[in-house]
Amino acid sequence: MSEKNPVDLSPGDSAVVIRHEEGDDAGFGIEIYHHPLTNMDEEDLIFYTLLTRGMAFQATIDTETVLEFGEESLTDGKDVSITEH
Repeated sequence: MSEKNPVDLSPGDSAVVIRHEEGDDAGFGIEIYHHPLTNMDEEDLIFYTLLTRGMAFQATIDTETVLEFGEESLTDGKDVSITEH
């Protein structure tokens, strides 16, 4: 996790964080975080774990398709602005 910008998750949150890597052969790194609810059952925990791992895995093995899906979601005939945090 980034020491400068920690990920602040509330109970029940999961996050896929994509970090830009610097350098001549820069790419990106993917980190997955979970903050399960204290009373979350195992089936729900497995669901969110598999969901986030699947998203990260797909992005690393077929980045071009993931980018195309992202573009389709932005160009669905609507004016969309990109939010920066």
